Amino acid sequence: MKLIFLDTEFTGERSDTTLVSIGLVALSGESVYYTLNDFDESQVTDWLKENVLSMIDSSKSLSSKIVAENVRDWLDGQAGDEKISLVSFGKANDIILLYDLWKNFKEDPSQFHFLYDLPFYLNHAEHIDFCTLLVATGIPISSFDKEKYAMLDKVGKKHNALYDAELLRNCFIRLIFENDIFGLLRKRIGLELFDGVVFSEETNLSFAETSVENESQFTNVVKKYLPEDVFSVKKVSKKNQESAIYILEQKKQKYVLRAFSSADSKTVENRSRLLNLLPEEVMIRPKLLLGQSNYVYNASDLSFITYPYLDGQPFDGNPEKITTIISSAMNLLELLGQQNLDTDLNRIDYSTWNKDVLTLWKDKSFFIDKISGEVSTPIFTYIKTYYNEIIQELESIIENRNMFSSDALVHADLNHSNLVIDGDYVKFLDLEDLCFSNLGISISHCIFKICRHSIFTKQMNLREFKQQFVSKIQPILEQHEFSRKVLPDFNSYGIARIYFDLILITEYYFLKNDRRYMYDLNKKFSNLIEFKRMFC
Repeated sequence: MKLIFLDTEFTGERSDTTLVSIGLVALSGESVYYTLNDFDESQVTDWLKENVLSMIDSSKSLSSKIVAENVRDWLDGQAGDEKISLVSFGKANDIILLYDLWKNFKEDPSQFHFLYDLPFYLNHAEHIDFCTLLVATGIPISSFDKEKYAMLDKVGKKHNALYDAELLRNCFIRLIFENDIFGLLRKRIGLELFDGVVFSEETNLSFAETSVENESQFTNVVKKYLPEDVFSVKKVSKKNQESAIYILEQKKQKYVLRAFSSADSKTVENRSRLLNLLPEEVMIRPKLLLGQSNYVYNASDLSFITYPYLDGQPFDGNPEKITTIISSAMNLLELLGQQNLDTDLNRIDYSTWNKDVLTLWKDKSFFIDKISGEVSTPIFTYIKTYYNEIIQELESIIENRNMFSSDALVHADLNHSNLVIDGDYVKFLDLEDLCFSNLGISISHCIFKICRHSIFTKQMNLREFKQQFVSKIQPILEQHEFSRKVLPDFNSYGIARIYFDLILITEYYFLKNDRRYMYDLNKKFSNLIEFKRMFC
C-alpha cells in the first residue's frame, strides 16, 4: 500500500467543474505539480483569478492530455506492484478530478467508467479522507489550522495545489504517529517503526553497587565528614562519568559520597549553600565538613561532598503519584525563583546553539553516514525518511531561540530518578542540576519525564495520559503564575530541550571526536517522537 497526498485547484464547486492545477506528493516526499491551460474559462470567478490564477505561471501550463500522461507515468512509477491510496482533505472533488484525467485515454470520453478504465492501483475503495481521521481522533475540523498542526513557522502559498498537498502530508504524518488508534494503519504503510520502540527505553532504572578493592584510599575523605570508625564503601555504577558515586556505611548508617573534578568545587560549594536556604523537606542537604562551615573537601585532583542516604521509594511510574510529584516540583521551582542570589552557579543557556554543528546536521549525506551505526534501525529509518522535516523544525526553534534564554534559578533535570517519595512528601535529589537556565524548559521537561515514566512502565497509556494532563496536571500549572505563563508555549519548550540535547551530543561526537554521550543519542531521538505523541 502506497500513499499519495493529493490536492487540486478547480473552477468552482459545481458538477461540471474543470481542473486548474494538481499537486501530488508521495510519503517519501517526492512530488509533481502541473497547471492546465484548457480549463473552462466561462466558469472562472473573480475569486479564482485573484487567489489562484494570479499565482500561476501560465507559460508553463499544459493541456489536460499531456498532464494526464505525465500523472499516469508518475503514478505508475510510484505504484510498482502495489495499490496507491490517495489521501485528500475533505470533499471528493480532488480524487474525482484526478480520475477524470483518465478520460483523455478514451476515444469517447463520455464512455469513461471508474470501474473499468482506471489502473489497478487506483481502482479500489481504500482511498483516505483526512477529515474523517480528524473526526476519529476527536479533533474539531472547524477550527483545524493545517499550518499550526504541521508546526510550520512560515505559511507557504495558499491555494497552491503542491503546497497544500505537502501540507496535508505533514499533517497526516503527525496525526498517525501521535495517535494509538492508527497502529494498524502505520503498519500497512510501513510507518510502524516506533511501535515497540518508543516508550521502551529508560535510564537510571536501577543502580548496581560493587565493592571497592582498596577502601583505605577513602579514609582521609571519610574522616572529614564522619567520626573515625570502621566504614565500608561501595561504588554505584552509572553511565554518566562526570562524577563518581559511592555508598558509605558506618554503624548501620548510610551516606552518599560523590567525587568530582576539583575544577567544579566552587560551583558545588555554592549549590550546597543554596540548599540550606530551602526548606529541609524539599531537597536533600549535603553534610558540612566536621568542625567547619564548608561542604566540599578538596583533595589533589578530586573534590568530594557527602549527603545523608535517603530512605523512601523511587518513583515507580504509578500514575496516582504524578500530581503529588508535579505539585512538589512546581513548589521547588517557585522556591528557587524566590532566591536572590549573587553566586557562581552553572548556566545552561538554551538560546545559544553551535552553528557549526547545525551546519553539519544540514549536510544530509554527512549526517546520515555519521549516525548510521549509532542508533537503532527504526530510529535511523525515521531520520532518513523525515530528515527535511527535522531540519525545518530545528531551524524554526533556533530562529525563536531568544525565548529559551536563561531566566531563572532551576533544577534542570527533575525526572523519575532524581526524587524519593516518603509518604506524602517528595524530596528531590542531585544538586548537580541546580543552575541558571530557562524556566519554561525546566517545567516542560519535568512533566514530560515524569509522565513518560508511567507510560514506559505500562501503568498508563497515551489516551489516559492526555486525559490526566488536561484534568489534573494542567490545573496544577495554572495555580502558579510562573508556570501558567509557560502553558501557551509548553510544546515549544519541550521540543527545544530535546533538540538542544541532540545538538550537544553530536557536537562532542562530530567536532571533538568524543563519544562519551553517544549512548544517549538513540534515546533522545525516541524522546522527540514520544514528546510529540504525548503533547502535540
